[in-house]
Amino acid sequence: MSDNVKTGAEFVKHPTQEGVFMKHFYGKDDTDGRLSNVEIHIVPGFQISSHKHDDSSEFFYVVSGTGEYMDNGKKTPIKSGDAFKAPAGVVHAIKNIGDETLRLFSTFSPPAR
Repeated sequence: MSDNVKTGAEFVKHPTQEGVFMKHFYGKDDTDGRLSNVEIHIVPGFQISSHKHDDSSEFFYVVSGTGEYMDNGKKTPIKSGDAFKAPAGVVHAIKNIGDETLRLFSTFSPPAR
């Protein structure tokens, strides 16, 4: 198997957000400090509360489900196939407003961890 293929990552509970699970793939040590990425699952009715990353921009792709993205107080509906970003320093949140798990892929640049 190629060293460039990542296998064996497992979902873990978000350390502070109930109903949110993450699977980490690559981080700063794997990418020469360029980016990190994670798959995020948000259970129906739950959310990632408002927060910001002072030193990283975060880019999202919605794999499946429906939700609501909030940045700087503005709410925008999101659904499967949508992409959006949270520039460094922007307060943002994501809520699952659907009846199935909201599945997102997130990439940070520079890496958040």
